[in-house]
Amino acid sequence: MNWLSTFLFSIIRPALGLIILAGLLMYWFFKKKLVSERYLKIFCFGFSGMLIIRSFVLTCLNYWVWSQDSISYRLLPPHNPISYFLKYSWQHYWFEPVVSILFALIVFLGIYWLNRRFEENLFYNEEKYLASLGVLIIGWPNCLIYLCLVLLLGLLIHFLMIVFNLFKEIKDSRFSFLYLWLPCALLVLFLNDIINTYLGINIFNI
Repeated sequence: MNWLSTFLFSIIRPALGLIILAGLLMYWFFKKKLVSERYLKIFCFGFSGMLIIRSFVLTCLNYWVWSQDSISYRLLPPHNPISYFLKYSWQHYWFEPVVSILFALIVFLGIYWLNRRFEENLFYNEEKYLASLGVLIIGWPNCLIYLCLVLLLGLLIHFLMIVFNLFKEIKDSRFSFLYLWLPCALLVLFLNDIINTYLGINIFNI
């Protein structure tokens, strides 16, 4: 069970996320365009489904392993209420994926609402999918660092463009977050361990 948990939690998710992010960036670089919204939607739903299936598989395997052990089987019904196992499974296998999916949905709806509020001038249509996919891949709570990084870099670049354009006498100094979602997600994915160790972001976990 330990090796399977390590594989499903520590290897398959970041590996799959790395493949998706790197693939999207390479496609964008060589094709000079992003993949369509349809495919981005598939990636979001597919990754969400993978998270749910992973949690379900680990929950079932954990129940089976406990039932085969001469000590831990007493933690299961009829020796112990099923609520204990459900609470354990929620804390170890379900909390983070469920919160990540819900937070990705909030980010999606937030970008959609802001774009409607500003007459489709604030974000490109693909951005709500890119931001949500980044949240799903990075996971809770490090996705908070991801969103802060995108926001801070976007504001910094926008400010530098304003200063630069003042000297060039260029009026249009807008910068799109579109160019930040994928690179920032890839960066935070690589720095996940450092973030967990030094930034204390895990206080948002249970």
